[in-house]
Amino acid sequence: MRALLFLVALLAAQCARAAEGLPFPNLDTEGYCTALVSKMLVKAEQQVEKQKCLVEENALRAATHPYWYLVSADQARYLNEKYLTEVRFLTYLTVSQFVASAIGKACLEERIFCAPDKTTVELSAFKKAGYCSSADCVKDETARRLRLEKYLGSLPKAKVGWCLGLAFNQKLLPLQMLSGCVAEDIGQQCLYRSRQCRPG
Repeated sequence: MRALLFLVALLAAQCARAAEGLPFPNLDTEGYCTALVSKMLVKAEQQVEKQKCLVEENALRAATHPYWYLVSADQARYLNEKYLTEVRFLTYLTVSQFVASAIGKACLEERIFCAPDKTTVELSAFKKAGYCSSADCVKDETARRLRLEKYLGSLPKAKVGWCLGLAFNQKLLPLQMLSGCVAEDIGQQCLYRSRQCRPG
Protein backbone atom coordinates (compact mmCIF):
# COMPACT_ATOMS: atom_id res chain seq x y z
CA MET A 1 0.00 0.00 0.00
CA ARG A 2 2.83 2.41 0.88
CA ALA A 3 4.54 1.65 -2.41
CA LEU A 4 1.33 2.46 -4.28
CA LEU A 5 0.91 5.77 -2.42
CA PHE A 6 4.54 6.64 -3.11
CA LEU A 7 4.08 5.87 -6.81
CA VAL A 8 0.92 8.01 -7.00
CA ALA A 9 2.69 10.92 -5.25
CA LEU A 10 5.68 10.63 -7.57
CA LEU A 11 3.48 10.63 -10.68
CA ALA A 12 1.49 13.62 -9.39
CA ALA A 13 4.71 15.58 -8.78
CA GLN A 14 5.96 14.80 -12.29
CA CYS A 15 2.64 15.88 -13.82
CA ALA A 16 2.73 19.13 -11.85
CA ARG A 17 6.27 19.86 -13.05
CA ALA A 18 5.34 19.07 -16.65
CA ALA A 19 2.37 21.45 -16.43
CA GLU A 20 4.58 24.28 -15.13
CA GLY A 21 6.68 24.69 -18.25
CA LEU A 22 5.76 23.91 -21.81
CA PRO A 23 8.18 21.76 -23.79
CA PHE A 24 10.64 23.35 -26.17
CA PRO A 25 8.91 24.06 -29.50
CA ASN A 26 9.73 21.41 -32.07
CA LEU A 27 9.10 23.42 -35.23
CA ASP A 28 8.85 22.11 -38.76
CA THR A 29 10.85 24.96 -40.26
CA GLU A 30 10.76 23.52 -43.77
CA GLY A 31 7.42 25.26 -44.43
CA TYR A 32 8.82 28.58 -43.18
CA CYS A 33 11.98 28.27 -45.31
CA THR A 34 9.97 27.22 -48.37
CA ALA A 35 7.65 30.24 -47.97
CA LEU A 36 10.67 32.51 -47.44
CA VAL A 37 12.20 31.65 -50.82
CA SER A 38 8.99 30.97 -52.76
CA LYS A 39 9.11 34.23 -54.73
CA MET A 40 12.59 33.59 -56.11
CA LEU A 41 12.47 32.97 -59.87
CA VAL A 42 15.54 30.75 -60.35
CA LYS A 43 14.77 27.30 -58.91
CA ALA A 44 18.44 26.42 -58.33
CA GLU A 45 18.96 29.58 -56.27
CA GLN A 46 15.70 28.91 -54.47
CA GLN A 47 16.94 25.48 -53.39
CA VAL A 48 20.32 26.86 -52.25
CA GLU A 49 18.66 29.61 -50.20
CA LYS A 50 16.19 27.14 -48.70
CA GLN A 51 19.07 24.93 -47.57
CA LYS A 52 20.84 27.95 -46.03
CA CYS A 53 17.63 28.82 -44.22
CA LEU A 54 17.29 25.28 -42.84
CA VAL A 55 20.92 25.28 -41.66
CA GLU A 56 20.40 28.65 -39.92
CA GLU A 57 17.19 27.35 -38.31
CA ASN A 58 18.98 24.25 -36.98
CA ALA A 59 21.80 26.39 -35.57
CA LEU A 60 19.33 28.74 -33.87
CA ARG A 61 17.38 25.78 -32.48
CA ALA A 62 20.60 24.41 -30.99
CA ALA A 63 21.45 27.82 -29.48
CA THR A 64 18.02 28.48 -27.94
CA HIS A 65 17.20 25.01 -26.61
CA PRO A 66 19.60 25.04 -23.59
CA TYR A 67 18.02 28.28 -22.35
CA TRP A 68 14.36 27.37 -22.87
CA TYR A 69 13.90 26.64 -19.16
CA LEU A 70 14.31 30.37 -18.47
CA VAL A 71 11.16 31.25 -20.45
CA SER A 72 8.20 31.56 -18.09
CA ALA A 73 5.18 29.32 -18.60
CA ASP A 74 3.06 32.41 -19.40
CA GLN A 75 5.50 33.58 -22.06
CA ALA A 76 5.76 30.06 -23.54
CA ARG A 77 1.98 29.84 -23.75
CA TYR A 78 1.79 33.29 -25.33
CA LEU A 79 4.41 32.25 -27.90
CA ASN A 80 2.50 29.06 -28.73
CA GLU A 81 -0.93 30.69 -28.92
CA LYS A 82 -0.09 33.96 -30.66
CA TYR A 83 2.85 33.14 -32.91
CA LEU A 84 3.39 29.45 -33.56
CA THR A 85 0.07 29.08 -35.32
CA GLU A 86 1.11 30.73 -38.62
CA VAL A 87 3.75 29.53 -41.10
CA ARG A 88 5.43 32.95 -41.23
CA PHE A 89 6.21 32.68 -37.50
CA LEU A 90 7.22 28.99 -37.48
CA THR A 91 10.87 29.89 -37.19
CA TYR A 92 13.38 29.74 -34.38
CA LEU A 93 13.89 33.48 -34.96
CA THR A 94 10.49 33.94 -33.30
CA VAL A 95 11.40 31.56 -30.47
CA SER A 96 14.78 33.28 -30.05
CA GLN A 97 13.15 36.63 -29.22
CA PHE A 98 11.36 35.07 -26.24
CA VAL A 99 14.44 33.10 -25.20
CA ALA A 100 16.73 36.14 -25.55
CA SER A 101 14.51 38.26 -23.30
CA ALA A 102 14.49 35.48 -20.70
CA ILE A 103 18.30 35.12 -20.91
CA GLY A 104 18.84 38.86 -20.55
CA LYS A 105 16.55 39.01 -17.55
CA ALA A 106 18.36 36.05 -15.97
CA CYS A 107 21.73 37.76 -16.61
CA LEU A 108 20.54 40.96 -14.95
CA GLU A 109 19.15 39.01 -12.00
CA GLU A 110 22.41 37.01 -11.78
CA ARG A 111 20.58 33.67 -12.11
CA ILE A 112 22.94 32.52 -14.87
CA PHE A 113 26.52 33.37 -15.74
CA CYS A 114 26.89 36.15 -18.31
CA ALA A 115 30.32 37.68 -18.83
CA PRO A 116 30.24 41.41 -18.02
CA ASP A 117 31.66 44.02 -20.39
CA LYS A 118 35.35 44.87 -20.02
CA THR A 119 34.42 48.45 -19.22
CA THR A 120 31.35 49.60 -17.35
CA VAL A 121 29.05 52.47 -18.24
CA GLU A 122 28.18 54.59 -15.23
CA LEU A 123 24.52 55.50 -14.83
CA SER A 124 25.33 58.50 -12.66
CA ALA A 125 21.89 60.11 -13.12
CA PHE A 126 20.38 57.20 -11.21
CA LYS A 127 22.94 57.03 -8.38
CA LYS A 128 20.78 58.57 -5.67
CA ALA A 129 17.48 57.09 -6.89
CA GLY A 130 15.78 60.33 -5.78
CA TYR A 131 12.54 59.18 -7.42
CA CYS A 132 12.19 56.40 -4.82
CA SER A 133 9.87 56.87 -1.88
CA SER A 134 11.33 54.18 0.38
CA ALA A 135 14.66 52.74 1.47
CA ASP A 136 13.72 49.38 -0.09
CA CYS A 137 13.14 51.08 -3.44
CA VAL A 138 16.56 52.78 -3.25
CA LYS A 139 18.19 49.45 -2.38
CA ASP A 140 16.49 47.64 -5.28
CA GLU A 141 17.26 50.37 -7.81
CA THR A 142 20.89 50.58 -6.65
CA ALA A 143 21.28 46.83 -7.16
CA ARG A 144 19.70 47.12 -10.63
CA ARG A 145 21.97 50.05 -11.52
CA LEU A 146 25.12 48.17 -10.52
CA ARG A 147 24.08 45.13 -12.56
CA LEU A 148 23.05 47.17 -15.60
CA GLU A 149 26.32 49.10 -15.65
CA LYS A 150 28.16 45.82 -16.35
CA TYR A 151 26.32 45.24 -19.64
CA LEU A 152 25.43 48.58 -21.24
CA GLY A 153 28.84 49.28 -22.84
CA SER A 154 28.44 46.67 -25.58
CA LEU A 155 24.77 47.23 -26.35
CA PRO A 156 23.68 49.31 -29.35
CA LYS A 157 23.89 52.95 -28.25
CA ALA A 158 20.73 53.92 -30.14
CA LYS A 159 18.76 51.21 -28.32
CA VAL A 160 20.14 52.21 -24.90
CA GLY A 161 19.30 55.86 -25.65
CA TRP A 162 15.78 54.92 -26.69
CA CYS A 163 15.32 52.82 -23.55
CA LEU A 164 16.65 55.63 -21.34
CA GLY A 165 14.11 57.95 -22.97
CA LEU A 166 11.33 55.58 -21.93
CA ALA A 167 12.65 54.98 -18.42
CA PHE A 168 10.85 57.87 -16.75
CA ASN A 169 7.66 57.67 -18.77
CA GLN A 170 6.34 54.39 -17.43
CA LYS A 171 4.58 53.02 -14.37
CA LEU A 172 7.61 50.87 -13.50
CA LEU A 173 10.68 52.18 -11.72
CA PRO A 174 13.18 53.69 -14.20
CA LEU A 175 15.88 51.03 -13.85
CA GLN A 176 13.29 48.27 -13.77
CA MET A 177 12.03 49.64 -17.09
CA LEU A 178 15.57 49.96 -18.49
CA SER A 179 16.38 46.37 -17.47
CA GLY A 180 13.33 45.04 -19.28
CA CYS A 181 14.06 47.18 -22.32
CA VAL A 182 17.65 45.95 -22.85
CA ALA A 183 17.17 42.34 -21.69
CA GLU A 184 16.55 40.98 -25.20
CA ASP A 185 19.74 42.65 -26.50
CA ILE A 186 21.82 41.06 -23.74
CA GLY A 187 20.20 37.70 -24.46
CA GLN A 188 20.86 38.05 -28.20
CA GLN A 189 24.54 38.58 -27.42
CA CYS A 190 24.49 35.29 -25.52
CA LEU A 191 22.69 33.42 -28.30
CA TYR A 192 24.98 34.74 -31.02
CA ARG A 193 28.05 34.26 -28.80
CA SER A 194 29.31 37.82 -28.71
CA ARG A 195 28.93 37.52 -24.93
CA GLN A 196 30.00 34.44 -23.02
CA CYS A 197 27.01 32.99 -21.17
CA ARG A 198 26.26 29.65 -19.57
CA PRO A 199 22.86 28.21 -18.69
CA GLY A 200 22.53 27.55 -14.97
